[in-house]
Amino acid sequence: MQERKLTIAENLQKPTLKQLFKNNGTMCFNVIEILVKRFLNSFSFSTKLNAEQIKILTADTIDHFSYESLEDVVLFFKMARSGKFGVSKRGIDGNKIFGEWLPQYLELKAIEREKLITERRKKQEQNINIEAVQQTYKQVEERKQQEQKKQAQQEFIDDIVKNFDRQMLEDTIISWQTDEDLKKYVPLLKLKRKIIK
Repeated sequence: MQERKLTIAENLQKPTLKQLFKNNGTMCFNVIEILVKRFLNSFSFSTKLNAEQIKILTADTIDHFSYESLEDVVLFFKMARSGKFGVSKRGIDGNKIFGEWLPQYLELKAIEREKLITERRKKQEQNINIEAVQQTYKQVEERKQQEQKKQAQQEFIDDIVKNFDRQMLEDTIISWQTDEDLKKYVPLLKLKRKIIK
């Protein structure tokens, strides 16, 4: 059941054999040997590998898959025995497995890795584009708010000085310069000197 669920794409996220069996080479050898025996037993050739040959094939499998995951070993053997990489009419040996079939599997894995990288890159570009759009909207909104604020301040000043003469304007400027809340309006008041003579 577990074997059926495996995909090359998902295997890209799995730890390598080196990581998985970091300080336990014996356990690694035993697990891979079980997988190798299971793989070899799935073929009905009259000539079978002896115990020594199986150990050599196990060691070679560990060497070739040290930077691949345990799931890669399982999926590779499944694909190989089901004929995905071609058929073997005479028997199974290391040359066939690692010389012909493994490169095909690694090519499929490289294609999946490239797809994953491309998808990540697209997502990053989309995120960057979304962020850029959001930033632009934010800047536009801030400018709009600033314009509205300036407009409100201008209307406030226009309303205050509509009946002012020059002396009232100057008195108001002096008075507002000392008031913390009102001194921000002083520059707008001073501009009224051009209008109120």
